[in-house]
Amino acid sequence: MVEGLGIFFTVLLGVGILHWVSLRFVRTSKVRAKNLRTIFWYFYGIFFLSFGLLRFSDLDSSNKVLALIQAGIGLAVLILVAMGKMNEEVKE
Repeated sequence: MVEGLGIFFTVLLGVGILHWVSLRFVRTSKVRAKNLRTIFWYFYGIFFLSFGLLRFSDLDSSNKVLALIQAGIGLAVLILVAMGKMNEEVKE
């Protein structure tokens, strides 16, 4: 019961922080929002690529194909962000 309440309040706090950040994000200019979105996609791609490669290099892992797919998605996101395909143009 205590563990469940701990998880509940942790999730509630996390959702509250995400809500606060999203409200601040809405009030930013379009150029700043585009820059923040680009940083997010770079972080997401690096995160996915690195954890896919870590899962692939794990000797006990039986899902090597899924790890390669995860790393491939991360690499694809990084390439698309570098090419400018993940963000729309800012008209300001």
